[in-house]
Amino acid sequence: MQRNESISFRKLPSRPMVWMLAILTTVASVASAAALREDDAAPSPLTGIFTVSIAKADVPPDLAGGAALVGQWTLDLHPDNTYSLARGDVGEVVTGNFEAGQATLAFASWAGAVGCAIPEVEAEAESAAATYAWRSVDGQLILTPIDDACAERLILLTTTPLASFESCVPPVRTAFDPFAVAISGTPASGVTVGEGVAAQEGYEEGADAESAIDELLRLAGGCWASADIDGFLALHGDGLLRQIEMMGPAEDFTRELSTFMETPLALQRIGAVNLEDPDHAWAYVEVNLGDSATPQRVDFVQEQGAWLFGSFVLFGPPDPSSIPGPMS
Repeated sequence: MQRNESISFRKLPSRPMVWMLAILTTVASVASAAALREDDAAPSPLTGIFTVSIAKADVPPDLAGGAALVGQWTLDLHPDNTYSLARGDVGEVVTGNFEAGQATLAFASWAGAVGCAIPEVEAEAESAAATYAWRSVDGQLILTPIDDACAERLILLTTTPLASFESCVPPVRTAFDPFAVAISGTPASGVTVGEGVAAQEGYEEGADAESAIDELLRLAGGCWASADIDGFLALHGDGLLRQIEMMGPAEDFTRELSTFMETPLALQRIGAVNLEDPDHAWAYVEVNLGDSATPQRVDFVQEQGAWLFGSFVLFGPPDPSSIPGPMS
């Protein structure tokens, strides 16, 4: 056996330089191919998780299957150019592939229970893709149709801006908050309510309260759309949270709130902000819950430099006779 191996070895070409060149050529080829694959897999300029609430009023009554569009939706654009679309109460209902440029978004394939199908076999045909222009404004994704005639998809993607899942970033507060403690079970000392940077830290001291409160309403919509109960509650003042805690067990309240979050919510200020003092204000807000739109007075309080809710928007409106007419 040893003899045969020795003979075989002597028969191999004694060309170490040729072997080295061959090895280097192979390595270079592999590296080039890997580089090309890395270029092909370049990250998409548009990725992330986005949420949107579709209310009954947003869907034409004569649209077949339109009822299935009502609810909280999550669009997840993955870095590998695949995506999924899920409704909060049923889970994932659409999957496919997309291509994103610096200003355009094209759904190359679309397969699922809602929307108009775009088969994968047609993905290479540009005419088959559903194409939109996109832009990001204040943490929201705004889609404008370029080439798409699918009514269901247009309702889902263009009725309102899609809020970034990361748009629920309540101010960081270190004050003692008994309701947050009741939910999380964390010690009373050094409680931090919410995560992320303070959403209102960009406002200078003494900045316009209306801008800060409008941002608060936007944040509340983002927390609601992403079913972030802790983030939503962190947007409320300590005094209000203590009142809620006195109503009963915190677990019961959060369970009911979670059920409410299955219904789309949108908040929009419809009147001027009325300052009672530097730390207290109120304004009328249109509360759109599902297919019901109700104007109501909402109180606001400034704590640790951030404007928060001083009254809970789901506790119901005041006497309708007390609501004034349109305000500038």
